Amino acid sequence: MLKKTSYNISTLFGLGFIRFMPGTFGSIVGLLSGFLILKHTFLEFFILQLFFTFIISTYLLKVYQEYTNKKDSSDIIIDEYIGQQVPFIFLDITLSNMIMFFLFFRFFDILKFFPANFIDRKYKNCMGVMLDDIIAGIQTTVLIYIINNFLI
Repeated sequence: MLKKTSYNISTLFGLGFIRFMPGTFGSIVGLLSGFLILKHTFLEFFILQLFFTFIISTYLLKVYQEYTNKKDSSDIIIDEYIGQQVPFIFLDITLSNMIMFFLFFRFFDILKFFPANFIDRKYKNCMGVMLDDIIAGIQTTVLIYIINNFLI
């Protein structure tokens, strides 16, 4: 049962096995989930659920990595799901912001600027897999904050 649960969470119920851009699909699910959770709850609940999702998913990712012997394969997309939700904590939910959430998160997630690239190279365990996407979410947040407050 633990193996099946770790498979479902790590791959977002098999979505990670889509051959074309599985990380992008994980980000889309994260974006839509973040929007829906915040639309129907409040920020404190969102932060709490994101924290617990991170903790539980990190453990289940560890289980998945151990039984599949995969370190950071493309089928693991729970990290994109969580990282994509980071900007929701700090920025207003508007259509333009959500478009930027998605585009800039994918940009930072794919290119992996420091310190995400350091973590991605150095740590192939469950924490490394999760943290480089959390950093991409933080970098996305900072860039959108700058755009919204100093450039527009």
